[in-house]
Amino acid sequence: MPVPPYYRWYIVALTLVNQALSVGILIYSFALFVVPWLGEFEVSRAQMMLAIFFLQITVGLSSPWLGRLLDQHSIRMLVVIGAFCTSLGLFLLSRAEYFWQIAFVYATFLPVGMVLCGTLASQTLVSKWFVANRSMAIGISATGTSLGGFVFPLVTAELIASFGWETTLLVLSLVAFVVLVPLNLVILRIPPPVADDAIGKTSSIDTRIWTNREILSTRVFWIPVMGLIPMNAAFGGVQFNLGAYIGDLGFDQQSAAQLISITSLSMIVGKFMFGGLGDVIDHRKLYWLMAFLLTGSMLLYTGTPGWTELVLAAILQGVATGGIMPMMGIVYSSRFGTLSFGRVLGFVNLFLMVGSFGSILSGWLFDTFQSYDYAFLTFMFLLLPCVVAMKWLPDPPTNES
Repeated sequence: MPVPPYYRWYIVALTLVNQALSVGILIYSFALFVVPWLGEFEVSRAQMMLAIFFLQITVGLSSPWLGRLLDQHSIRMLVVIGAFCTSLGLFLLSRAEYFWQIAFVYATFLPVGMVLCGTLASQTLVSKWFVANRSMAIGISATGTSLGGFVFPLVTAELIASFGWETTLLVLSLVAFVVLVPLNLVILRIPPPVADDAIGKTSSIDTRIWTNREILSTRVFWIPVMGLIPMNAAFGGVQFNLGAYIGDLGFDQQSAAQLISITSLSMIVGKFMFGGLGDVIDHRKLYWLMAFLLTGSMLLYTGTPGWTELVLAAILQGVATGGIMPMMGIVYSSRFGTLSFGRVLGFVNLFLMVGSFGSILSGWLFDTFQSYDYAFLTFMFLLLPCVVAMKWLPDPPTNES
């Protein structure tokens, strides 16, 4: 089938929408359901964090397998399956009467939606369609998560305040189904090109297929993974506890939604900044900048910050963590190529699930010490060895025509 002009940029736009809905609803809006669910199901904060923990763990465990499927089978049908699972999972949450049902849905249907409509499938699609301008395309695509993080928390907070959490989940389920299923069926009608036919200049790294053993036996894989784990932990530790944390400081849930939206807007800046710089600046230096900004954010969150400090902390956190997804795509696609990218990113997600402890750790430390400060300090401490290890990240191979 002939490829229409600019079709590959339609793919970027589609992945932006997919990530906006899946990540915006499942990740960024989770904190706003925590407070009503704590009252509804009478569980502790640490127990409540098990739901999002199960989501992250299952995403990690299923990513290598689903990533391999994305490399070998129809991405179109897999993404549509992910859209359907997202919608069905949200519907089942709206009917939950016990907390174990919430945890079950977060451990089963929603992870499939997260993988197949979220970052892994989106970056796999973009990487397969782009050789030239790949970093820019990945950065633009990755802004979808932040746009979703800006829009959906504000909408979710308003819906919960007006109609309750059950109706809110029904509305979100309908939106996911009506938007994601037909949009992906229509746009993903043309399969990605093989490496030799990819638009732009093809390098030898893009024509190589890596085995699992080769992937898992090189520091090119392990150093970035180990560097991103504490960032993932810090993001989850703050983001998923934000509703409760803001309530402890005397602010309402609309304020929590505003902070989430501020973080998300700042993440857009981070995605464009790190995505654009990934083609011209040493990836190690970009990681060090991300770590510096995230440390500043954690320092601002400690103690009893006022609104100004909270906004500044959210901005720094957003810019820093906004770089995570484009940096994952840039670092790994430039070193492993596109034919094995889905598999490589699947293994990345598998090991990044170690960072899922951040949300539970924050809840447990609060339950123990009645303060989140110990969690913020722990995340800063965990960044230090990663900053040092990043010095030994090998440069990407030079492109060959």
